[in-house]
Amino acid sequence: MPVASSVAALRSLVPPAPLPQSSRIAPTELTVFTVAAQVVEMKLEEDRDIHLVIAEPGDASATMITEFPDAEQCSGAVASAHAQEMRTARAALVAEFGQPSSSQFTNLTGMATLTGVGFFDFLHGQTGVAPNGIELHPVIGFALLSGGRARSPPEPPVSPGTETASGCDPACPTVCIPSPPSDFDCGDITFGRFTVLQPDPHPFDGDQDGVGCGSG
Repeated sequence: MPVASSVAALRSLVPPAPLPQSSRIAPTELTVFTVAAQVVEMKLEEDRDIHLVIAEPGDASATMITEFPDAEQCSGAVASAHAQEMRTARAALVAEFGQPSSSQFTNLTGMATLTGVGFFDFLHGQTGVAPNGIELHPVIGFALLSGGRARSPPEPPVSPGTETASGCDPACPTVCIPSPPSDFDCGDITFGRFTVLQPDPHPFDGDQDGVGCGSG
């Protein structure tokens, strides 16, 4: 079972001296930890790991690194007994924030629960590194608690019979819903009771009262 911990607690651990070059040291580096943390920034590294910086909730300066290996292509990760968990965790991260850049860090916002194996890395100027070099590496579980990818703001109203540059459907002038062939219904959107003009291509206004997704 994972051991519940925190970024602050992991940052306070004393690393082994000297650090081994190619083996893990008990107990920390053989322990699976779960932490709730702020997500700060991420980047795709040359070794194909996703480098995600997290922070203690309420203290953005207290950071540490977590690593999401590529268990589809990196031989060590592919051979691991945790390979499927690594793939699932990495897919969950990408689903929430998109594919990371390989050229620069992407700033993130939100809170997440992460589960991973403790690992003390050598200090070599890494972005977000903890003072003791502690990481969760590999991460084998990721769940976003709040935040996530920024959503585009609603488009301004458009006049009936006109089309916006972004492709908003003129049949819904008070909200921005993509025009056909995009196929949406009321279950695909998070708002309701908006103006619908006929013809209603999706259709949102089944009773033709001029109000879309207005039931309930």
